[in-house]
Amino acid sequence: SLVMSAKAESKTPIAVLTYFHGRGRAEQARWLLAATGVSFKNVCLDTPEQFAKMKEDGMLLFGQLPLLEIDGQKLVQSQAINRYLARRGGLYGKDDTERAMCDMIAETVNDSVGGVMGYPFRLLYLFKDGKDKEAEQQGARNLTEFIEKAFPKFEKVIQANKNSKFIVGSSLTYADVLVAAMAHAYEEGLPKCLDKYPGLKKIRDNVISIPSVAQYLKSDLYFPFPRGKVAIEYCENVNKVLSR
Repeated sequence: SLVMSAKAESKTPIAVLTYFHGRGRAEQARWLLAATGVSFKNVCLDTPEQFAKMKEDGMLLFGQLPLLEIDGQKLVQSQAINRYLARRGGLYGKDDTERAMCDMIAETVNDSVGGVMGYPFRLLYLFKDGKDKEAEQQGARNLTEFIEKAFPKFEKVIQANKNSKFIVGSSLTYADVLVAAMAHAYEEGLPKCLDKYPGLKKIRDNVISIPSVAQYLKSDLYFPFPRGKVAIEYCENVNKVLSR
Protein backbone atom coordinates (compact mmCIF):
# COMPACT_ATOMS: atom_id res chain seq x y z
CA SER A 1 0.00 0.00 0.00
CA LEU A 2 1.23 3.46 -0.78
CA VAL A 3 1.52 6.62 1.22
CA MET A 4 -1.35 8.95 0.68
CA SER A 5 -0.90 12.55 -0.32
CA ALA A 6 -2.93 14.71 2.03
CA LYS A 7 -5.01 15.88 -0.93
CA ALA A 8 -5.64 12.47 -2.43
CA GLU A 9 -8.69 10.77 -1.08
CA SER A 10 -8.26 7.48 -2.85
CA LYS A 11 -7.17 5.79 0.39
CA THR A 12 -8.38 6.47 3.89
CA PRO A 13 -5.35 6.97 6.13
CA ILE A 14 -5.04 4.42 8.90
CA ALA A 15 -2.71 6.60 10.99
CA VAL A 16 -2.87 10.22 12.14
CA LEU A 17 0.28 12.06 13.15
CA THR A 18 -0.22 15.25 15.17
CA TYR A 19 2.62 17.76 15.40
CA PHE A 20 3.57 21.27 14.27
CA HIS A 21 3.76 22.52 10.65
CA GLY A 22 7.18 21.01 9.98
CA ARG A 23 9.59 18.12 10.37
CA GLY A 24 11.08 18.25 13.85
CA ARG A 25 10.66 15.21 16.09
CA ALA A 26 7.87 13.76 13.95
CA GLU A 27 9.94 13.31 10.81
CA GLN A 28 11.45 9.93 11.69
CA ALA A 29 7.96 8.51 12.26
CA ARG A 30 6.83 9.86 8.87
CA TRP A 31 9.72 8.06 7.14
CA LEU A 32 8.90 4.85 9.02
CA LEU A 33 5.21 5.11 8.18
CA ALA A 34 6.20 5.56 4.53
CA ALA A 35 8.76 2.73 4.55
CA THR A 36 6.25 0.30 6.07
CA GLY A 37 3.50 1.32 3.63
CA VAL A 38 1.16 2.88 6.19
CA SER A 39 -1.13 5.56 4.78
CA PHE A 40 -1.24 8.51 7.16
CA LYS A 41 -2.25 12.11 7.47
CA ASN A 42 -0.51 15.03 9.17
CA VAL A 43 -2.55 17.06 11.63
CA CYS A 44 -0.68 20.29 12.40
CA LEU A 45 -1.55 22.43 15.40
CA ASP A 46 -2.01 26.18 14.97
CA THR A 47 -2.92 27.49 18.42
CA PRO A 48 -2.00 26.99 22.09
CA GLU A 49 -5.71 26.34 22.74
CA GLN A 50 -5.65 23.26 20.47
CA PHE A 51 -2.62 21.95 22.34
CA ALA A 52 -4.21 22.66 25.75
CA LYS A 53 -7.41 20.85 24.67
CA MET A 54 -5.43 17.76 23.61
CA LYS A 55 -3.81 17.67 27.05
CA GLU A 56 -7.14 18.23 28.84
CA ASP A 57 -8.77 15.47 26.79
CA GLY A 58 -6.06 13.03 27.86
CA MET A 59 -4.77 12.62 24.30
CA LEU A 60 -1.12 13.12 25.30
CA LEU A 61 0.08 10.70 27.96
CA PHE A 62 3.06 12.89 28.91
CA GLY A 63 1.76 16.21 27.57
CA GLN A 64 4.10 16.24 24.56
CA LEU A 65 4.03 15.97 20.78
CA PRO A 66 4.31 14.16 18.43
CA LEU A 67 1.23 11.99 18.83
CA LEU A 68 0.64 9.00 16.58
CA GLU A 69 -2.86 7.52 16.50
CA ILE A 70 -2.71 4.04 15.03
CA ASP A 71 -4.31 0.64 15.71
CA GLY A 72 -6.68 2.24 18.22
CA GLN A 73 -3.75 3.57 20.26
CA LYS A 74 -2.43 7.03 21.13
CA LEU A 75 1.35 6.80 21.06
CA VAL A 76 3.71 9.52 22.28
CA GLN A 77 7.51 9.81 22.69
CA SER A 78 9.20 9.79 19.30
CA GLN A 79 11.55 6.86 19.97
CA ALA A 80 8.74 4.67 21.35
CA ILE A 81 6.70 5.54 18.24
CA ASN A 82 9.64 4.58 16.00
CA ARG A 83 10.13 1.21 17.66
CA TYR A 84 6.40 0.46 17.57
CA LEU A 85 6.35 1.14 13.81
CA ALA A 86 9.49 -0.97 13.36
CA ARG A 87 7.95 -3.95 15.15
CA ARG A 88 4.60 -3.47 13.42
CA GLY A 89 6.19 -3.32 9.98
CA GLY A 90 8.69 -6.15 10.43
CA LEU A 91 11.72 -3.83 10.40
CA TYR A 92 13.09 -4.72 13.83
CA GLY A 93 15.80 -7.25 12.92
CA LYS A 94 15.60 -11.01 13.09
CA ASP A 95 16.89 -11.66 16.64
CA ASP A 96 17.80 -9.91 19.89
CA THR A 97 21.35 -9.17 18.73
CA GLU A 98 20.08 -7.39 15.61
CA ARG A 99 17.41 -5.58 17.61
CA ALA A 100 20.02 -4.30 20.09
CA MET A 101 22.16 -3.10 17.17
CA CYS A 102 19.14 -1.35 15.59
CA ASP A 103 18.42 0.40 18.89
CA MET A 104 22.05 1.49 19.37
CA ILE A 105 22.06 2.98 15.88
CA ALA A 106 18.66 4.62 16.42
CA GLU A 107 19.88 6.27 19.64
CA THR A 108 23.04 7.49 17.89
CA VAL A 109 20.92 8.94 15.07
CA ASN A 110 18.93 10.72 17.76
CA ASP A 111 22.18 12.16 19.17
CA SER A 112 23.20 13.27 15.68
CA VAL A 113 20.15 14.98 14.18
CA GLY A 114 20.56 18.20 16.17
CA GLY A 115 22.24 19.89 13.23
CA VAL A 116 19.15 19.72 11.05
CA MET A 117 16.61 19.78 13.90
CA GLY A 118 17.97 23.03 15.33
CA TYR A 119 18.79 24.59 11.94
CA PRO A 120 15.75 26.91 11.60
CA PHE A 121 15.88 28.02 15.26
CA ARG A 122 19.62 28.78 15.24
CA LEU A 123 19.37 30.86 12.08
CA LEU A 124 15.96 32.45 12.65
CA TYR A 125 17.35 35.91 13.45
CA LEU A 126 19.18 35.96 10.10
CA PHE A 127 16.22 34.66 8.10
CA LYS A 128 13.99 37.29 9.74
CA ASP A 129 16.42 40.04 8.66
CA GLY A 130 16.35 38.69 5.11
CA LYS A 131 20.03 37.72 5.38
CA ASP A 132 19.54 34.40 3.65
CA LYS A 133 23.05 34.25 2.20
CA GLU A 134 24.65 34.80 5.59
CA ALA A 135 22.27 32.25 7.12
CA GLU A 136 23.25 29.72 4.45
CA GLN A 137 26.96 30.24 5.21
CA GLN A 138 26.54 29.98 8.96
CA GLY A 139 24.18 27.04 8.49
CA ALA A 140 26.78 25.25 6.36
CA ARG A 141 29.38 25.71 9.12
CA ASN A 142 26.98 24.35 11.77
CA LEU A 143 25.94 21.37 9.65
CA THR A 144 29.56 20.56 8.79
CA GLU A 145 30.43 20.39 12.50
CA PHE A 146 27.63 17.92 13.18
CA ILE A 147 28.46 15.88 10.06
CA GLU A 148 32.17 15.60 10.86
CA LYS A 149 31.37 14.42 14.36
CA ALA A 150 28.64 11.91 13.46
CA PHE A 151 29.04 10.59 9.93
CA PRO A 152 32.42 8.81 10.32
CA LYS A 153 30.90 6.71 13.15
CA PHE A 154 28.00 5.58 10.95
CA GLU A 155 30.32 5.00 7.99
CA LYS A 156 32.45 2.65 10.10
CA VAL A 157 29.43 0.62 11.24
CA ILE A 158 28.10 0.37 7.66
CA GLN A 159 31.48 -0.71 6.25
CA ALA A 160 31.83 -3.34 9.02
CA ASN A 161 28.59 -5.05 7.89
CA LYS A 162 30.34 -6.54 4.88
CA ASN A 163 28.56 -7.93 1.84
CA SER A 164 25.34 -6.25 2.88
CA LYS A 165 23.51 -3.29 1.44
CA PHE A 166 21.98 -2.78 4.88
CA ILE A 167 23.34 -1.35 8.12
CA VAL A 168 22.24 -4.28 10.34
CA GLY A 169 22.23 -7.91 9.22
CA SER A 170 21.10 -8.81 5.72
CA SER A 171 17.70 -7.14 5.49
CA LEU A 172 16.05 -3.75 5.83
CA THR A 173 15.55 -2.56 9.41
CA TYR A 174 14.31 0.62 11.01
CA ALA A 175 17.97 1.55 11.54
CA ASP A 176 18.37 1.91 7.74
CA VAL A 177 15.30 4.12 7.57
CA LEU A 178 16.41 6.44 10.40
CA VAL A 179 19.97 6.69 9.06
CA ALA A 180 18.61 7.44 5.58
CA ALA A 181 16.23 10.13 6.88
CA MET A 182 19.11 11.77 8.75
CA ALA A 183 21.54 11.60 5.82
CA HIS A 184 18.93 12.88 3.37
CA ALA A 185 18.09 15.89 5.56
CA TYR A 186 21.76 16.81 5.98
CA GLU A 187 22.26 16.59 2.23
CA GLU A 188 19.27 18.86 1.64
CA GLY A 189 20.87 21.34 4.03
CA LEU A 190 24.39 20.87 2.66
CA PRO A 191 24.46 19.46 -0.88
CA LYS A 192 27.22 16.94 -1.68
CA CYS A 193 27.91 16.26 2.01
CA LEU A 194 27.46 12.52 1.41
CA ASP A 195 30.17 12.37 -1.24
CA LYS A 196 32.83 11.51 1.35
CA TYR A 197 30.64 8.82 2.93
CA PRO A 198 29.85 6.14 0.32
CA GLY A 199 28.32 3.77 2.89
CA LEU A 200 25.87 6.36 4.17
CA LYS A 201 25.04 7.38 0.62
CA LYS A 202 24.34 3.72 -0.25
CA ILE A 203 21.98 3.30 2.74
CA ARG A 204 20.18 6.56 1.91
CA ASP A 205 19.85 5.72 -1.80
CA ASN A 206 18.56 2.24 -0.95
CA VAL A 207 15.83 3.59 1.35
CA ILE A 208 14.65 6.41 -0.93
CA SER A 209 14.31 3.90 -3.76
CA ILE A 210 11.60 2.01 -1.81
CA PRO A 211 8.48 2.95 -3.83
CA SER A 212 6.40 4.06 -0.83
CA VAL A 213 9.28 6.24 0.46
CA ALA A 214 9.86 7.74 -2.99
CA GLN A 215 6.15 8.56 -3.12
CA TYR A 216 6.24 10.14 0.36
CA LEU A 217 9.15 12.39 -0.65
CA LYS A 218 7.14 13.63 -3.65
CA SER A 219 3.91 14.13 -1.70
CA ASP A 220 2.66 17.16 0.19
CA LEU A 221 3.00 15.14 3.40
CA TYR A 222 6.75 15.87 3.10
CA PHE A 223 7.72 19.23 4.54
CA PRO A 224 10.46 21.21 2.77
CA PHE A 225 13.86 21.74 4.40
CA PRO A 226 13.43 24.60 6.91
CA ARG A 227 15.23 27.58 5.42
CA GLY A 228 14.12 31.12 4.57
CA LYS A 229 10.37 31.71 4.72
CA VAL A 230 9.70 28.04 5.60
CA ALA A 231 12.01 28.33 8.64
CA ILE A 232 10.35 31.54 9.83
CA GLU A 233 6.84 30.08 9.55
CA TYR A 234 7.83 26.83 11.26
CA CYS A 235 9.56 28.54 14.21
CA GLU A 236 6.66 30.97 14.65
CA ASN A 237 4.19 28.07 14.58
CA VAL A 238 6.11 26.09 17.24
CA ASN A 239 6.57 29.14 19.47
CA LYS A 240 2.92 30.10 19.16
CA VAL A 241 1.53 26.64 19.98
CA LEU A 242 3.95 26.27 22.91
CA SER A 243 3.19 29.87 24.06
CA ARG A 244 6.85 30.82 24.21
